[in-house]
Amino acid sequence: MTSNKKKILNLNFENFFSGEVVAKGILILRYPRKSIKNLHVTFKGFFAHDVLKLKEHYRENEKKIIRNWKFKKKSNILYHGTEKNVKGTIIVNIEKSRLLMKYYFKLIIYNFTITVYVKDYMYLINKKEIINTTYISKFGIKLAEVILLYKKKS
Repeated sequence: MTSNKKKILNLNFENFFSGEVVAKGILILRYPRKSIKNLHVTFKGFFAHDVLKLKEHYRENEKKIIRNWKFKKKSNILYHGTEKNVKGTIIVNIEKSRLLMKYYFKLIIYNFTITVYVKDYMYLINKKEIINTTYISKFGIKLAEVILLYKKKS
């Protein structure tokens, strides 16, 4: 007799993001005017002493940004993170194959700095790929959405 049960994968945050990970997808801006931008993001991660350090090379059409993220492991399901453009602490919660990351991010729009609320939803689809949807809002109004496919390099 064969079983129709599929094994549920567990997302190990520091293992997936240690080494090189490439993400490709789109940014859908809803404000100030609707537009769609192509994204290509490369992460290089290193995990030691319960800290995951990620160097992000972010490319949005022709715009290029480098960010340095740091996540402190609190437990197998909870991490706290920092990045220079983040106000406060990044909260990362993991439940089996799902990850939820929440934080306030400082953006520069038309020479003004605004702080937006970011919610990242990630789902591990196999050992080497994560699908991600990110919602960016201000005062509860959705400003943008990001859809990415993350692929871990061998």
